[in-house]
Amino acid sequence: MGYHRILEFIYNLLLLILIPLIRMGSNDGKNRIKPVKNYTFKLFKYEKVQVNKKISRRIPLPRSGHRIVCDTKNLYSFGGYNPAVVRDNMEIEDRDDDELSIHSFPLFQELWKFNFATRRWTRFNCRESLPPELASNAVIRRGNYLMVYGGTGSPFGYRCSNQLYICKLTDINSRMTEINTKGPPPVPQYGQALVYYNDSLYTIGGTTGFSYTCDIHKLNMKTQSWESVYICQGKGDYEPEGRYRHEVGFDGQCIYILGGGTVEDVFDFAEIPVFDLEKLQWSVQKALPDSLVINSIHDGYPPPRRCHGAVQLEFEDEDFKVFITGGYSGDQIYDDLWCLNLRTFQWNLVTSCRLQYPTYFHSSAVTPEGKMYVFGGIISREDIERSNTIHSTWLCIPKLSEICWEALLHYNPKMISYSKSELINAGLPRHFAQRIE
Repeated sequence: MGYHRILEFIYNLLLLILIPLIRMGSNDGKNRIKPVKNYTFKLFKYEKVQVNKKISRRIPLPRSGHRIVCDTKNLYSFGGYNPAVVRDNMEIEDRDDDELSIHSFPLFQELWKFNFATRRWTRFNCRESLPPELASNAVIRRGNYLMVYGGTGSPFGYRCSNQLYICKLTDINSRMTEINTKGPPPVPQYGQALVYYNDSLYTIGGTTGFSYTCDIHKLNMKTQSWESVYICQGKGDYEPEGRYRHEVGFDGQCIYILGGGTVEDVFDFAEIPVFDLEKLQWSVQKALPDSLVINSIHDGYPPPRRCHGAVQLEFEDEDFKVFITGGYSGDQIYDDLWCLNLRTFQWNLVTSCRLQYPTYFHSSAVTPEGKMYVFGGIISREDIERSNTIHSTWLCIPKLSEICWEALLHYNPKMISYSKSELINAGLPRHFAQRIE
């Protein structure tokens, strides 16, 4: 309790210094900040992110099956699926009627970015270079580049991919480029998971739409050569069952398979399949349940599911923690948030943090500073429908400067209209000014 009071005191003190500086940077020194609701830093509390529709020329339509990544400045969303857009009169007014949109329907052949500071959506000008497989891809961000692998077209499973595409995220005019590879590639699939380690991209599991695997393949990014790491044949000890729309954790040596399923089955989180990249063998790690939620109907583990979201953070004590949110069991849609410590293998339900609606086929990503964003998906309200809403929550207490930056944007939203030089001259640190796009 005392620590939180110290945090509050320090960022309020910094606000007293920075807000007058921002005022000085405006053209009218008489401008005053309108009274607004007090800013409060919230840990493990989902908040709906309000899109700035005044400066967003257009926004993404509701979708599922898309994938997102985050950096410090932006959220990036690739692809997605929605067969209902032509039946919704309100949405059809905003729907593109160009040849590319018509040809890709019911998929979205587009890449978007959402700037956290301005809350503005911007669509990349590279739609014609995007692959036709636009649902249940596997994506990962490496520096300023987005890597997109696999995925399916529509109808699902009749057209799958085993190609890797790369796009530069700092240029909205950047084209998405297919990487020419050597060696035998994996079977075309969708719903895989990815890990990047030692200049190699590992792909885990997936489905053709008819069969499921948990095979592991590796693409050496220096030589651009594929090789099979482990092909599950039911002969080795602890080989996991094939699956898709699972998520993974990684601690620098072992890959942890979290949930996933098939059309008929979903997999649990009590016994976690583990693949050791040094020993090249599978094992099973028994996890510890959350004793605080064990009762007559709950065993203390996340209920089995697929199509959930997951992010991973490394903490100062060198613990890796994976957070999973939402998902679908085949019967039930979830709104919960669970945390798994990859050192102790302890599960904890974050009881204070629930999505606005039960959600699956959404996508989740986390910023380097520790804020998780959840975008889109299929939600359960009175009816089942798709969403284009963004929710966010802090998963850790960030640097005090991050808290002050959030408070500054909260109290003075008009600062996004100032030039970067004005903001810097007013005293705003350059790296914060550069976040405004």
